[in-house]
Amino acid sequence: MKEAALARQLVSARLEELAALKEKLEQISTGLEMIMKAQLEVEALIEEREEHGYELSKTVKDEDVTLSRMETLSFGMLLELLVNKLSNDK
Repeated sequence: MKEAALARQLVSARLEELAALKEKLEQISTGLEMIMKAQLEVEALIEEREEHGYELSKTVKDEDVTLSRMETLSFGMLLELLVNKLSNDK
């Protein structure tokens, strides 16, 4: 009789352990979904900013501003170059 009760307790403990593992797996899946969503948002933002950067580089066709130099300039500096270029084109 004691062996049967012990076997039931072992099975019950194993099932509880499996339920806890399933819950942890669901939490991990939820976390991964949040990370993937954030990754997609950042990728979209990078793509959008790259497109704007390429448009800006097409607009600013100053011989003194090479692509490698433009990559190191801040957005504010690029904006100032663009404003100066556009005001000189008038």
